[in-house]
Amino acid sequence: MSKTAVRRVLFKSFWAVIGLVIAVSLFKLAFTGSTQDADGAPLTPTGEIPPEEVVAEKGTISNSLTIDGTIVIDKPVSATSSVSGVLAHRFAETGAKVRKGDKLFQVRVEEEPAEEEPVEEEPVEQPGNVDDATGDGDRDDAPVEPAAPKPVYHWYTVVAPATGIVGNYAVDMMADVAEDGVVVSIRPTTFHAVGAISPLDRYRLAGNPDKVTVTIEGGPKPFTCTDLRVGDAATETIESDRPEGEMMEGGSVGEGESGAGARISCLVPQKVTVFDGLTMTMTIDAGTSDGDVVTIPVTAVTGLVREGTVWVVGEDGTPTEQPVKLGLTDGKLVEVTSGLKAGDSVLRYVPGSKESGGGRGDEMAEEMPMGEM
Repeated sequence: MSKTAVRRVLFKSFWAVIGLVIAVSLFKLAFTGSTQDADGAPLTPTGEIPPEEVVAEKGTISNSLTIDGTIVIDKPVSATSSVSGVLAHRFAETGAKVRKGDKLFQVRVEEEPAEEEPVEEEPVEQPGNVDDATGDGDRDDAPVEPAAPKPVYHWYTVVAPATGIVGNYAVDMMADVAEDGVVVSIRPTTFHAVGAISPLDRYRLAGNPDKVTVTIEGGPKPFTCTDLRVGDAATETIESDRPEGEMMEGGSVGEGESGAGARISCLVPQKVTVFDGLTMTMTIDAGTSDGDVVTIPVTAVTGLVREGTVWVVGEDGTPTEQPVKLGLTDGKLVEVTSGLKAGDSVLRYVPGSKESGGGRGDEMAEEMPMGEM
């Protein structure tokens, strides 16, 4: 056999051996897998996902909250009489502009005077006195009936409860007015920007900001809106006297503190021209951290108002519960003012939460959307 033929046989045998080794290795990996870790210790399947960790980092938090809403004209304010009487005078007629505290109308109340008891006087007999000396047929000594007392009147002035335009009077002049009865309403010329805020986002307003920036697309330039009110205060300001069934865009009447969120409102400046029903965006600057601060994801903390708890992962991998003090949050990150330093490792999700997967096994795999495993 020639040398060339020998080389061909050896070359083919070499590659056949290599192919056999690769095939055996692939078969072992596919059907048996590795049974040892990097240190040579045997691996035991547990079905548990190891907890995810995150490192506390330095950063800046800007707590800016954006809310969509509507421009709403303020509700009419009723002017009522505190007494029963008659409408005696109008200081401001329908359509007149008035300011809060201006005189609106007067109610006249008639009061009967106290009756005085008559004083009986003893007749004085004089010599020669006769009963009918005048000859008119009446006894001269007969008692004279007192004149009927004149009625006593009191006038009560009612002032405008708000600034606006006087509406139609509910009663005519000199007509009866009932106590606590509505005589006229003032239609305000003021507006509020109104939106809905979720209960959790209310925690981000813990600093009690009192003004916001309102932007109306296609309207005036962004303006500052003052007298910020949240929750019950906003509901009383905007909706308490709205007709039944009337709804504001973005929510239903009576939503209040429950459902999608609570009302949030601010007063539109008088110099800004707006109209009822305009859509707007309300931007609230609730504070910015000064310089770099220690931050972690909000999912790593139990409690987000002033104080909370995190689980610090030690060198041996064991998480330990650690109380911390908290500052600003932007909804994703939260500032840790004490109890944690940059570089500390904590659990990304608090134990027992849905995201942590603690103790849930297959349920987590079933709930996770496709493509995330």
